[in-house]
Amino acid sequence: MLVFLKCYHLLITKVKVKTMKRISVLLFIATYFFATSCGKEDEVGFTSLIGSWTYTTPDEKITVSFDIVGGDSELLKVTNQLIVVEGKEGRAEVQTEGITESNIGRIRINANDAELVKPYDIIFSNVSASDDFTVMNVEEVTYIFPWPQSNVLNNVQIKRK
Repeated sequence: MLVFLKCYHLLITKVKVKTMKRISVLLFIATYFFATSCGKEDEVGFTSLIGSWTYTTPDEKITVSFDIVGGDSELLKVTNQLIVVEGKEGRAEVQTEGITESNIGRIRINANDAELVKPYDIIFSNVSASDDFTVMNVEEVTYIFPWPQSNVLNNVQIKRK
């Protein structure tokens, strides 16, 4: 009888181990399919210019940041503009021309702050959004630094914050 009980216990143990292995394999497969089904293709990403943007000149003398807000292409506008000249932050004004859903004809951000003394400005001309709306490609940038020297750059990018 003792031999029978030992054999029965061994058989039950082997069945339990095999069952547990099968269950763990099934759980692994289910977890894998769940994890891969939540991939990048489900991510929406950016679908417009709406958002926060920043640009710093290559010499790091001028940095501007701004938001584009609005609900549709005819109501897009630039707000919350800020200019930093040689590390000194100041209020800024903005003028825009030709804003569409994915293009901006011109953005001018100029210092309007007594702390900055001079009316430094930066002008972005012929701006277009990348296909994924993560950067704005700019054909030409003109900025003043040091006062009154004008600098021109071609083919730069404004990045999302």
